[in-house]
Amino acid sequence: MVDIAELAKQNPWWADPNAIESDEKIREFDTATVKWIPRLKKYLYLDKDVVYSVRGPRQVGKTTMVKLIIREELKKRRPTDIFYFTCDLTPSAAELKDILESYLIWSQRQSNERKLIILDEISRVKEWEFALKYIIDVYSRKDKTFILTGSSSWDIKHGVERLPGRKGELSGEQSHKILLPIKFAEYIETKNPTIYSKVRDMGLADNNTRKIAFMDLIRGHSERWIDHLLPLQDSLDALFDDYLIDGGVMTAVNQFQTKREISNTVYELYLQFLFGDLAKMMRDENTAKKILSAVIKHQGKPVGWTVIAKGVDIKSPITIAEYADILQNLFVINIYNAFDQNNHVPKYRSNKKLQIPNPFFFHALRGYIENPTGNYFRYAQQFVQTSEGKALLAESVCGDHLSRLSYNFAPSDLFDQTNSVFYVSTRKGETIDFIARLGSELVPVEVKYQNKINNDDYNAIKKFKHGIIATKQTFETKGYHVAIPLPILLLFV
Repeated sequence: MVDIAELAKQNPWWADPNAIESDEKIREFDTATVKWIPRLKKYLYLDKDVVYSVRGPRQVGKTTMVKLIIREELKKRRPTDIFYFTCDLTPSAAELKDILESYLIWSQRQSNERKLIILDEISRVKEWEFALKYIIDVYSRKDKTFILTGSSSWDIKHGVERLPGRKGELSGEQSHKILLPIKFAEYIETKNPTIYSKVRDMGLADNNTRKIAFMDLIRGHSERWIDHLLPLQDSLDALFDDYLIDGGVMTAVNQFQTKREISNTVYELYLQFLFGDLAKMMRDENTAKKILSAVIKHQGKPVGWTVIAKGVDIKSPITIAEYADILQNLFVINIYNAFDQNNHVPKYRSNKKLQIPNPFFFHALRGYIENPTGNYFRYAQQFVQTSEGKALLAESVCGDHLSRLSYNFAPSDLFDQTNSVFYVSTRKGETIDFIARLGSELVPVEVKYQNKINNDDYNAIKKFKHGIIATKQTFETKGYHVAIPLPILLLFV
């Protein structure tokens, strides 16, 4: 068994509920210029017998979110009914089992009330699911809510899936949650509440209303929504320019907001965590670096594993595919399959469209690979000051938000981005940047982040009954095909 005094070091509120106010993450949140409380937080129902997994990239705010939850819950329940443990230094499932068992035996002597058990970065513990299985089998899941966080999508999701019948399926609750960097609509809400109040007045703060509104855009009713937002376009454009620098990663957001620059240490912290995770997965940093350099080179362009392998001098295309899958599960890249327009099915054996979906992560990785001794922020600024660089990032942001939208239309623990958003590239040279599966609808979205568009830009999407061109500033409708400024379009996600 584990000494309770040792566990109390990570749970100082057991002795004094006000100790949470001295927590490093809480202090950082309280003193931040820009504060973000993820919308995901309200979908964690702490009165249910559920094992939640919260997956997301490093530096996105998972630990801050759970510490905010603890602060709130300390006002509602006994401090000893709340257990937090970071698993960074826990070497084995056996030790994790002892930690949980020690806490439960001790806390149940204090009260029979519901327990909130938060295990941070659980994916650091090899075969952690066996420890949790033992705890649930022996002590039951009744009157317990678990929140497990991790930075590896594959490990934590599949670890929870190896707990059949034990994670709260009968509650009807979707237990797999993903916390990504703040999306653009929430970015506006945190940075400029005055502008967002106008968005809220239209009902677009509500998830169901946003889904209805998005479908209105492609069904000939776009004016009823867009006309109210067009007066905000200049302000939205300025915010979008900032988003293409800091990516909604809150450490970067706050530094950029206060100093109008981002230090190398902020970029390097993300990189250290990322390559540390790869090392723990027994993956080679240099191989990952080569593959990421190819992703940056081919960003947004369909490419085959064999082409990448030859370009970076790696013998096996299988190695490329394996590392790409790992990088996707670490939320570093998105992988898009081609789409067969005739049969309306994805082509899984096709070339892949690879994108680093978050601008901050893109700048960090590009700086590390191409300009490791330079100023990452200046390098990022130079990139977004070119029309080509800005358009490239705008397209990747659009794809990332369409993936989130696709999930919102059909939320499921089995959601798979590669089976939800695709691209089109034909032998005749026709291309469509994205095909989003929105429930039963397939919606083509072509990104033309440029000053003007013309009739020819509609040709590819007109093969579908409706579609969208995401533009820089143009708004126009052609039946069920509509051109919308991208920063406005993102408000519907």
